[in-house]
Amino acid sequence: MIENNNELEHYSVKEIADLLKVSPRTIYKYVLNGMLKGKKIAEKWRFSKEQIDTFLKKLEKKEYPRYVK
Repeated sequence: MIENNNELEHYSVKEIADLLKVSPRTIYKYVLNGMLKGKKIAEKWRFSKEQIDTFLKKLEKKEYPRYVK
């Protein structure tokens, strides 16, 4: 999942989007539909390593019918 980085305890929307190679808008959609849990700190979303790992596990289990042929 995400490597342990002692300097960074919380990740921003942009950092997660870059990591997953998706747009920040996609990350906001995951937050709005409840798949990705986070906290608003100073009016900006922040996510802990544990929250991101939990989200990635959910994604592994989720099926994407549009990709199934």
